Parts: sequence; structure tokens; C-alpha cells
Amino acid sequence: MDKLMNRSWVMKIIALLLAFMLYLSVNLDDGASSSNKILNRSSSANTGVETLTDVPVQVSYNEKNRIVRGVPDTVIMTLEGPKNILAQTKLQKDYQAYIDLDNLSLGQHRVKVQYRNISDNLNVVVKPDIVNVTIEERDSKQFSVEASYDKNKVKNGYEAGEAIVSPRAVTVTGASSQLDQVAYVKAIIDLDNASKTVTKQATVVALDKNLNKLNVTVQPETVNVTIPVKNISKKVPIDVIQEGTPGDGVNITKLEPKTNTVKIIGPSDSLEKIDKIDNIPVDVTGITKSKDIKVNVPVPDGIDSVSPKQITVHVEVDKQGDEKDAEKTDESADETKSFKNLPVSLTGQSSKYTYELLSPTSVDADVKGPKSDLDKLTKSGISLSANVGNLSAGEHTVPIIINSPDSVTSTLSTKQAKVRVTAKKQSGTNDEQTDKETSGSTSDKETKPDTGTGSGSGTNPGTGNSGDSTDKPSEETDTPEDNTDTPTDNTETGDDSSNQSDENSTPVDGQTDNTSGN
Repeated sequence: MDKLMNRSWVMKIIALLLAFMLYLSVNLDDGASSSNKILNRSSSANTGVETLTDVPVQVSYNEKNRIVRGVPDTVIMTLEGPKNILAQTKLQKDYQAYIDLDNLSLGQHRVKVQYRNISDNLNVVVKPDIVNVTIEERDSKQFSVEASYDKNKVKNGYEAGEAIVSPRAVTVTGASSQLDQVAYVKAIIDLDNASKTVTKQATVVALDKNLNKLNVTVQPETVNVTIPVKNISKKVPIDVIQEGTPGDGVNITKLEPKTNTVKIIGPSDSLEKIDKIDNIPVDVTGITKSKDIKVNVPVPDGIDSVSPKQITVHVEVDKQGDEKDAEKTDESADETKSFKNLPVSLTGQSSKYTYELLSPTSVDADVKGPKSDLDKLTKSGISLSANVGNLSAGEHTVPIIINSPDSVTSTLSTKQAKVRVTAKKQSGTNDEQTDKETSGSTSDKETKPDTGTGSGSGTNPGTGNSGDSTDKPSEETDTPEDNTDTPTDNTETGDDSSNQSDENSTPVDGQTDNTSGN
């Protein structure tokens, strides 16, 4: 064997064989690579990529005794692989991202975010995949709760008192380093323009010295807060003084405020110092007659506002000599006031008839009297009426009566009204026939009344002047009510006794009842 190896031709053959084997090896690798490329190219159409965002991170550790900080709430997972597996994974949604800290000691650690319930046929990329966490001992402390609210947010005129919190203390649990940062434990309340005591449930938060919320647990999470809200206003009397000089010959006899007290609003300590607002100036410069003057109420020192801000003061004056007499003359002079479209109503109706006011339905009136009385008189203080108590069936003209105050006299644009009276039908009675005969007889014999003049004095209802009206009643009458078509004319004194007398008297058969106004 050694002899063969020493021969040169043998070594040449071996070298040739090795070179040939190397050549084959290289070509075989290239062929396999080309084959794999072809296979990958053919399978790329069946693969896909899915990105899962906001995947919750579950943490495994001893929650009873430890606190973990630095773990992100969520991560992003990118999946790549066959489309059918991707679709199934996304549909089932049983994949998880988690961190296992069970075997780690206290302190800081760099840990890997892992995943599960994802097929091995998928490539998974997690971001972030490495996180820095801190593991600390869990601790608990008790803190007093302070109610936090803006006292200026109550309604104007009210004041918020000290809050009552129940329970007064809460337990705060977290890492020891976090508990050391707790500077405030507050229950936040919004008074929202309150005008009465506020009682609400408020969430408790733990804050550091910069008022940043700390990641700790508070138990209980809410407390009851009661904030008393009380009125900080009070009423005080006022007093006025004269300022300025009235007109020549005029003396101020009285300054009388129409408001005796005002309400002041302000802090409690300021309210206690003020019992009265006095020396409110009333400017009477150049005044010549009694009148009402508007005066601003000053706001005392330390008070926020006064209500009302302005009061009315009646200024009474006394004039001397001719000026006083001239003013009295002016005040006693009568004036006239007109009232339009006063409605006319009917009075004295009988249940045996129906009544229709033909014309006019409304009347204008001119009322004359002292100015002070006319200023107080309104349309509702005047009424017009027409008395139909003695009318039988047919059409009649009756005087319009005005009722107005005694201190005035009235003149009407129209002094008489036309009324139609119709007998009500009652089957099976003699009254129906009698009414028809009466109506026919009256209609044939009715005479047109003269037009009366004058105006009611307004002393009593039923007063006023009217024109004379005479009708002949039917000879066949059943009751005194059918006796005459025209009522006795009322006089200005308001005496309607003549109407009552005629209504209750029965005429002799065939006698014509001629009645004239007074």
C-alpha cells in the first residue's frame, strides 16, 4: 500500500477524484437552492400577514404580596403564514400575550413578552418583545380623605361651609415607593351653582405633591360628601336724606321711600357689621311739585351686592301763595276720556222668551271727571245694559243704561238699543196660543218711540236717560208681563221703581197703557 501511495500517478488520480467530487457537490447545492426558490415562489400566493393591535398583556406573579410596575397594558403582534391558518387564528381570538414573573426576585428585570395559542406554522413578531419591569413588595396605608370643591361655584348670595366626608379614612394599596409619594387623598365635588346643601358620592383619588394621580388602589373607591350651603344675605332698613335745593317757593315736607328694606349679599363677617343703610341722598334740585324719584342704593363696604339696586322715593312738597292756589285749580279741573266699543248686555230676561240684541252690540262713551279719577278708570270699570224685563214678543227699542263711578259723568254715542223678543214654544198649553196672539197684536199696534237724550250719571246700575216709548198691549193677556212692550224710562237718579210698579199691575180690558219716561 505504501508503495502505491509513493507512486506519482496514484496521487494524481486521487487528486482528480477529489476535484470531481467537489465539482459535483457545488452543482448539487445550486440545484437544490434553485429548486427551493421555485417551491417558495409557488407557495407565496397562499401566505399572508396579519397585524393584531391592542393585544392585552397578562402578567403572572404573586399578586397578594407583590406589585409589578413597567408592564405595558397591550402589545402589537404580527403574524405571517398560510392564509387559512391566519384566518382561523384571527377568528378564534384565543391567542394571548403574557409575561411570567413567578420565579423572579424583587427588583428590576428585563423580561421577554411571550405568546400562546398561536399555530407553529405562523411566524410571530411581538412589539415590544422585551420590557423592563420592577417587582416590589405590596404595602397598604390608611389616609384621611379631603373633600375638594370650589367654594365660589355656589349661587350668588350663598356660601359653602365645611364638607363632611363619610367614611373619613380610606386604605391605599400599592408599591412602597408609590405610597411614599402620596401627598393628597381627595374626593372631588362640583357645586354647580348650588343654593342648598349638597350631598353626593365622590370618587377618591391619590395624588402626589404635583397633583399627579398615582397608580394605586383605593378602598373604598367612593365616599359620601355633604357640603352645607347657606344664604349669606340679610334684609336691612334704609334711610334717605334730602340733597339739593327745590324750586322757588317750594318746601319739601316729606321724603318717603316706597321700599323700607333692601337685601344685602356678602361674606358673613361683613353682614354682621351692617344693620342699616342710611343717608341715601335724594336729589330734589329744582323740584316744583310732589313726585316720585328713582334713587340708587349704595353698596356698603365689604358687601357684594344690594337688591333692589334702585328704590322709589315719594317727595311731598308744599307751595306758597299763588303757586299753591294755581296747582289746586289745575288739579280740580275736569277732563274727558273716551272709551271705544263698550259691549251692551241685556238684563231682566224672562224664561218664557228668548232675546236678541239687534243693534248696537257695542257703544262708544265719553267720560268726564277729575283727572285723578279718570287716570284710574279703565274699560272694565264701565258697563252698559238694556233692561228687557217688561217686554213682550216683538221688536222693541229700549234705553241703554251706563254704570260708571259716581265722580264722573258719561255721554253715549248711541242711547238706545233695538231688541227682538220671541216667545218660547210650549206644545199642549194655552200659553203658546196666547203668546202668538199677543205677538201679532203687538206687532200691528207697536208705535215707534221718540229718541231720548241725556247721559247716565253712573250712580247705580239701571240709571240713565232714554227716549219715550209707548206700545199698546194686546187685549188678550194672561199675565202682567205681557201688559206692555216698552219699559218705563229710567231716570238719572237710578230709581227703577216705576218699572216694578208697571210690571205688577194688570190693565183694564181695552185700555191702552201709555207710559212715558221721566
